[in-house]
Amino acid sequence: MDPSVYSYLRTKPMLLFYLRHEPSWYRTLTRDPSKLDLFEKQAKRFHGRTIPQRVEKVSDQMQMMAMLFQMASAMKD
Repeated sequence: MDPSVYSYLRTKPMLLFYLRHEPSWYRTLTRDPSKLDLFEKQAKRFHGRTIPQRVEKVSDQMQMMAMLFQMASAMKD
């Protein structure tokens, strides 16, 4: 693997974790270091850090809070 790619991966623990989880990416990055951007996108999707995934997570949390408020108000009555 290209030393610059490896040093970049070492600075980002999330990417290094994904690389260890998906060893096929090690071979891909060794052969073609220009695919690092694609690797980062896949790692973000794996860890749930894309914008749509974050929006969905916030939406789920808002729904949970609304349900808790409804339950609390129902218990008051």
